[in-house]
Amino acid sequence: MEAKVRNYYAIKVTGGQEIGVSLMLEERIKTNQINEIYSIIALPNLKGYIIVEAISPSAVKILISGIRHVRGMAQGLISRDDILKIISKKSVGPTLKVGDMVEVTSGPFRGMQAQVVSVDESKGEVVLNILESAFPLQVTIPVDQVKLSKK
Repeated sequence: MEAKVRNYYAIKVTGGQEIGVSLMLEERIKTNQINEIYSIIALPNLKGYIIVEAISPSAVKILISGIRHVRGMAQGLISRDDILKIISKKSVGPTLKVGDMVEVTSGPFRGMQAQVVSVDESKGEVVLNILESAFPLQVTIPVDQVKLSKK
């Protein structure tokens, strides 16, 4: 018995409807006993798309035909490595505390010194008080765009 090829296909769906569409696809697989589909992945941080693991694009097209909120298939395949990058937890940049001195490493404030006002770890953002401006300036930027200067 030969091993079947498993490919990953991106399905475009209406934003916010990823879970509902995934459940409808699951129900269709169960009722029609479709064996060519291996998994359905609906990631919370991937809006407007569902990933389907299947043997062929024709199996996916049959699966999604007539399903509400499905906008079609995206061109090409998704590599397994790309999916693992999306699924795996991203390591948030340096651990910052309120009052730390940082240097902005990219964006319009690159190279400027700033002081940390607050850190929102859930969003991966940090609020900074830019020290090199003529007037008080607070900005919110991603935590991976700052480098710790001194505590």
